[in-house]
Amino acid sequence: MRESTASTEQKGALTGVRILDLSSVVSGPMAAVILADQGADVIKIEPPGWGDGIRGLGASRNGLSAIFSMINRNKRSLAINLKHPAGKALILKLIPTADVLLQNYRPGKMAKLGLDYETVKALNPELIYTSINGMGDVGPYAGQKVYDYVIQGISGLLEAQSATDKPALVRTIIYDKVTALTAAQGISSALYAREKLNQRDQPGGQHLQLSMLDAGIYFNWPDLMWNHSFKGDGVMPAPDLAEMVALNHTKDGAIVSHPLGADCADYSTEKIVDLFVKNDIPVSKVNSRAEVIDDPQVKAMGVLQDIEHPRGGAMRQPRAPVIFSTTPSAIRSHSAEIGQHTVEILSELGLDIDAMRKLAQDGAIG
Repeated sequence: MRESTASTEQKGALTGVRILDLSSVVSGPMAAVILADQGADVIKIEPPGWGDGIRGLGASRNGLSAIFSMINRNKRSLAINLKHPAGKALILKLIPTADVLLQNYRPGKMAKLGLDYETVKALNPELIYTSINGMGDVGPYAGQKVYDYVIQGISGLLEAQSATDKPALVRTIIYDKVTALTAAQGISSALYAREKLNQRDQPGGQHLQLSMLDAGIYFNWPDLMWNHSFKGDGVMPAPDLAEMVALNHTKDGAIVSHPLGADCADYSTEKIVDLFVKNDIPVSKVNSRAEVIDDPQVKAMGVLQDIEHPRGGAMRQPRAPVIFSTTPSAIRSHSAEIGQHTVEILSELGLDIDAMRKLAQDGAIG
């Protein structure tokens, strides 16, 4: 593992790990930001000019989108045209300096670019090459373009969400994010395995492959699929866990807890919650999204942090959720402008300004 050149006041658990993040949208970038929050030097590689398409998604201010800002913080941005021979050559020059390469192109795309695992592992046998895709690289759906709602449909979640015969979408990109969490965990395990192998003088690089469908079905299986886990006869089916929980309306809102045999409509939310808590019954007020920000438990834990983004202004974002006692995670830097660190990173590779100007004029970098 290599020492990061990114400045940091306190070293995180992954300080010294360099990650080339060639991914876009959510599943890859969110996996990378988990590792960046933990100290890794993540170089986000984007097309010059337009960058990652998620830069323009959702709520924004001054051209900065909230979702992009969170899942691309703590990264450096390098603007490279991968389709340009000189741009590809720069990536090949970066690969020996990296511990991890992360990409979420559709199957076959990296091979067309000449940046697939079989090609690049010769340059860096210790590389953890991580490929995320929608539905694997075999089978009738392998080449299909996939977004989160596609996995919600194929994995059975939409049917499970339905209280009637009408399927219902989950109103968050659940499988993009589940895939990101799974990928980050897999990368961390691969880095650990590499260290153990290297101690025995064995090569530790490998190819990690992960599909959203795999991650989604794994995520669903323990509870949503318990009635489909046993094969053959003699099975005692059970209702879904969701049927063991109830949402009850109160005089001024709603609570979620075990099913009640009484009408709560004449009682305040606060009174019902206090009664349940005193009797050690799991319960929560149903917060609006706006109320989450000022929830006393969220505030007491310090879950949300105020930041000042140079483009977006005053913002709030959640801290990294795992609290390390000696290698703390931190929001060390804001999401970068497209190519903000191009000169810095290419200088680390030994290129001078004249060489960079020529690359820019040729359309290889931005």
